[in-house]
Amino acid sequence: MATQREIRKRIKSVASTRKITKTMEMVSTSKMKKMQNRMLMTRPYSEKIDHIIANLRDSGVEDVVDPLLQERAEASRILVLMITGNRGLCGGFNTNVIDNTLAMKNRLTIEEGKEVLLSVIGKKGINYLRFINEPVYKTALNLEDKLTFDDAAALGNELISLFLNGEVDEVYISSTRAVSSSAQKPMITRLLPITPERREVEQSTSDFHVQYIFEPSPYKIFSSLLPLYIKVKIYTSLLESGYSEQFARRVAMKNATDAATEMARELTVHYNRVRQAKITNEIAEIVGGAAALE
Repeated sequence: MATQREIRKRIKSVASTRKITKTMEMVSTSKMKKMQNRMLMTRPYSEKIDHIIANLRDSGVEDVVDPLLQERAEASRILVLMITGNRGLCGGFNTNVIDNTLAMKNRLTIEEGKEVLLSVIGKKGINYLRFINEPVYKTALNLEDKLTFDDAAALGNELISLFLNGEVDEVYISSTRAVSSSAQKPMITRLLPITPERREVEQSTSDFHVQYIFEPSPYKIFSSLLPLYIKVKIYTSLLESGYSEQFARRVAMKNATDAATEMARELTVHYNRVRQAKITNEIAEIVGGAAALE
């Protein structure tokens, strides 16, 4: 049985751990709210660009031919941009993204015979792939809350260049998407060639078809919009991944804090019982000694 001193040391250790997890929970909550505000401000812009491009493609314009929209006849070289975090203590956030990415890579390489290049953002993803000796095309740290649109634009220009030069035939993003403010899901979406997400558009009972008058030409409009579309999608993915990471860490630290609180309570009860037993034993020894002297 543990002594009183040992139990006190354990209680002190658990209390110290609880302070750390509580602090990390508070920090994650603060960062999560900041990332959420940035994400909410960016999402309408991203959805509007997606909506405009989808409408323009469906408008019956036949002379729009942009390289970023062209499907490759034989897509044999695939680039997957995997976004993870720099730190752990966030539940299965990093593990889910990594498993999702490796599952896709194995499917494409083994079943379809394609070459898959992994470009990894985030220290946790980099370290894990190095640990399992998985080849990596390029690595970079996750800028997290220091991310700017210029950073995403630079990455977008690099991916566009790889695609236009024929070095890769398709580009995918593997990240965690914020389905709602309280639900996140690891997803893989295609970035290049561009296939805008189709959204339902409210229409009147009569078939209403939008007619566009282009000035300048549709080609110039697309050549200006499409690179911006790529950069916005990358920026949005990085923001959603950062928000999801902080949310996951907040939940993990809250669970750890609750567990530490319960453990400290149980240890305190155990300490009081041991202390009471010791006092009772000492009283019994005193009474026994007094009886022996009579």
